[in-house]
Amino acid sequence: MPEDEMLTQEEIDNILKSMALGESPEKIFEEFKKEEKKIREYDFRRPMKFSREQLRTLQLVHENFARELSTYLSGRCRTFVDIKYASIDQITFSEFQKSLNAPTLMVIFSSDIFSGSAIYQMGLDIGYVIIDRLLGGSGSTLEDIRTPTELEMNIFRKECSVILRLLSRSWANVEEFDVILENLETNPQFVQIAPSNEMAILVTLSVTIRDIQGFVNLCYPSSTLEPLNDKLSTRMWARTYKYSQESKDFLKRTLLLSKLKMSAILGRTTVSLQDILDLEVGDVVRLDSFHDEPIELEIEGTKVFKAQIGKIKGFHGVKVVKKDEELLEKILIEKSIQDYLSKQKTSPTKQSEKEMNHSA
Repeated sequence: MPEDEMLTQEEIDNILKSMALGESPEKIFEEFKKEEKKIREYDFRRPMKFSREQLRTLQLVHENFARELSTYLSGRCRTFVDIKYASIDQITFSEFQKSLNAPTLMVIFSSDIFSGSAIYQMGLDIGYVIIDRLLGGSGSTLEDIRTPTELEMNIFRKECSVILRLLSRSWANVEEFDVILENLETNPQFVQIAPSNEMAILVTLSVTIRDIQGFVNLCYPSSTLEPLNDKLSTRMWARTYKYSQESKDFLKRTLLLSKLKMSAILGRTTVSLQDILDLEVGDVVRLDSFHDEPIELEIEGTKVFKAQIGKIKGFHGVKVVKKDEELLEKILIEKSIQDYLSKQKTSPTKQSEKEMNHSA
């Protein structure tokens, strides 16, 4: 043990207790040498502004955005566009600028809840493929990436306006807001939305259009996302509902108006296909029930009631003589839930189709 190393009183007490239990001093000191202090490096010049939980929330938001963007560009380009979430990092804004080559497409946007601006950046190798497909081409890119013309910039502006609306929709689970497209730039050095040493969130998405691959980046300076720090938590994704008596009554009325299929089953039997083919007028088919027994009354294919056959005002009818209350309640609830879920599945699809048609 080094001479300049001092033991604390707690360590001395632990050594004395171990020696009292019969352990040798040499073994005890060897165990102390093996112990390493758990030290985590922290760079004060690059402070981490966001926790792991907040980064996870941002990842979920942009995974949803990647799916939305993939669907939109596939429809616009009339070919399959594969966009996937790639990574999320915390870097300084100057590092983000230096990582980009000029020319590139940089869309500066903001919203009413951001305290500043953010950047949507797309490589022009991907951008020119999109423009070529939009104008009826085969989807080829340029060998030498050049600065877009004024006409191409106008096309980019229109498409990026729709893409930013998709981004705001992906943020809806955290906070609903409208995105404002401020400006388009092609030179990264002309974009200065935050101090060079300010930490920023960089989200990278990988893009594949046919045999062309590229990346899309979204850069959020830490000051821009500061108003949303408290909401960047997975706990905020779980919504709690408090039902009032009025809402419960409305739900009950809705359940009572649900339409269900009712069938009166006189009886059942099993016959072969040959017997069916041999049936003639006047033949009698024997069922598994007697004429004076109650028949089964089914709701959505489930036996719930026992009923007696009769007539009422010249029509055939059945009179309920027994019912299963618990089973009936279960059927009503299950049927209503199935109807609700089927509507929820079909409504987003119809909504997306309307948006695709509108964009086209």
